[in-house]
Amino acid sequence: MKPLVEKLLLKEAALRKVQYDTEWFYYLEDMALYLKEDLSEVEFIHLPMVIDGEEEYVRCSTFEEILRGRKEYI
Repeated sequence: MKPLVEKLLLKEAALRKVQYDTEWFYYLEDMALYLKEDLSEVEFIHLPMVIDGEEEYVRCSTFEEILRGRKEYI
């Protein structure tokens, strides 16, 4: 399992993210590809994000939710 450091994730250009209510939310599809893991057990909310020039509502999670979901999945 790849270790996660939020400071590095915030700088990672390949990961789409959005700040909502003072917290960063990561696009789960990008995180799953980045980690090469199934993140289907991670709790998420739908947030608007611009993808390929169009606004879409996508599944996003906080750093803490991703960590919690990964631990529960193991």
